[in-house]
Amino acid sequence: MRGFTLIELMITIAVLAVILAIAIPDVEIWMVRARIQSAAGRLQQDILWAKGYAIRSGYPVSISIQGGGGNTCAWTISPQTLSTTLQNIPQMSAPQYANHYRNTPCTVLVGTSPPTATAFSVTPTGMVYNATGAVTSAAITFQATSSQPATYGYWQVEVGGAGDVRSCATASAHSTQCNLQ
Repeated sequence: MRGFTLIELMITIAVLAVILAIAIPDVEIWMVRARIQSAAGRLQQDILWAKGYAIRSGYPVSISIQGGGGNTCAWTISPQTLSTTLQNIPQMSAPQYANHYRNTPCTVLVGTSPPTATAFSVTPTGMVYNATGAVTSAAITFQATSSQPATYGYWQVEVGGAGDVRSCATASAHSTQCNLQ
């Protein structure tokens, strides 16, 4: 007769249990990192939309980003056109953000002091200016809410004065430089 003995079945289940015990924490870390990168990617995409709209329409577009502790993050994009906009303007309210990117706060690193918010405009030439008309830049870091956020890593969206927008890993919640390692 062919088949499995009870001992063979128990050994197989024990091996699978050991493999799952090793793999489950890694899957959790991967899921949190994916949520962090997704939130940063959404902000980057929305800023690039604003830049493209400013260039196409010939009017500046204002962007305001609110960060803070807890699970707080929100941004608004406001085209300054004379006619009505027929497109959906990307926005992210604080409740939407908290619902979609659970336990993933953002921190504004460059902007006002203390850095809890930043506002800038993208001109039709693609340049980035602050409220006083000076060329400016911004850095917004996303991380996990946990006792050890470095376990999950930090992801940053950088906006340069020339209108370049990039998203990259960074070394800490307060670093404004990409970690190229």
